[in-house]
Amino acid sequence: MTSTHSDRDTRPRDRTQFPPRDRLPSGVLITRLPGLGTTWYERRFAYWCRRLGAVLLLAIAVVVYALIIAGVVRAAGAPGSPGFLAVAIAEIVFTIVTGILSFRHLWRLGITGRALRRNRAADSAGVGAGLVAFWTGGAGAALLLVGALLTAGFALAAFAIWLTPVPPAERYARQRMDEDLRVRQHAPLHGPGRGGQHKRKR
Repeated sequence: MTSTHSDRDTRPRDRTQFPPRDRLPSGVLITRLPGLGTTWYERRFAYWCRRLGAVLLLAIAVVVYALIIAGVVRAAGAPGSPGFLAVAIAEIVFTIVTGILSFRHLWRLGITGRALRRNRAADSAGVGAGLVAFWTGGAGAALLLVGALLTAGFALAAFAIWLTPVPPAERYARQRMDEDLRVRQHAPLHGPGRGGQHKRKR
């Protein structure tokens, strides 16, 4: 079955179809993404280096979370004891549930472009929390410990997001670029004698 011209127009534009940077129409800008910058546009060596770096950092974070949680579970009792099993099961279930919810939330933020607006605020909040924990000593350590137990699912979700073939924020940037290029491509069709042709394509 052959596809019509209108069907081809509605398909997402493949990354190889984007023009080179120096041939982009005036006014079309490449969105800068957190951690990736504008390297997503070509997906070359720098892009994969940045993605690998992000994955490695998040993998380290997940390992740290696992070690902290393992320490808390071991402190609840000897392996196999009721206290040990209760804390372990509760944390596993909580992490899985919060991980799924966090993944869905992060995906929606990225795919709608809201993650780009919230990124700076989230970074500031993270730095502030770290400084508070540092200056409050033991109380801060306890706060970080509780935070690790409550946010392990979020760390897993962030790790999973970066493992997807096309992260949601990049999907948003590609859709936005595709829309900008389509607008530029069809803009001349609004001129004299072209209105009917443009209408038929829609």
